[in-house]
Amino acid sequence: MKNGKLVILSASSGAGKSTICKDLLKKNKDWKFSISATTRPMRENEVDGKDYYFFTKEKFEHKEKFGEFIECEWVHGNRYGTLIEPIENAIEKGAVLLLDVDVKGAMNLIEEFDEDVISIFIEPPGINVQDKLESLNERLITRGGYSETLIKQRLKRFELELSFKEKFNFSFINEDLKDTTNQIDKTIKENLK
Repeated sequence: MKNGKLVILSASSGAGKSTICKDLLKKNKDWKFSISATTRPMRENEVDGKDYYFFTKEKFEHKEKFGEFIECEWVHGNRYGTLIEPIENAIEKGAVLLLDVDVKGAMNLIEEFDEDVISIFIEPPGINVQDKLESLNERLITRGGYSETLIKQRLKRFELELSFKEKFNFSFINEDLKDTTNQIDKTIKENLK
């Protein structure tokens, strides 16, 4: 049986990767989604075990101590991690597993599972870094639920994240959500053959 593929989508906060992941899963019913763990509070529309595994700091630290994460990071004051077991299961069963992770997490996964990875970086719209920062700022304000301080932290991190773009197999500028999703869907399918 053919090994599964890990499809890693990574981007700055507000670039649209979570929405693109959801749209890809709607189009491809047999693809699976890697549910990350986090210590951040659940947002209004989120469901534990579907959007994230919402862990207490103590439970997260316990799992980290016992090596249950392939990667975990502090991001904007909260812990995020990717559990190893579902990834190994997907590869063994020949499944396509979508991962919505930050850039550092993506680098860990690419390093560990290089042969089994299709990595995709998604940029916000804009011609230059300043345009992209303005676009991200607007999206984060529109999304709501972020303090001004948190938005500034996320924007500050953007340039660092952008510097990793070349380490991904593919990158897309999310000018139009539907078009970007279709391009990413096509690229993934071409690379599953």
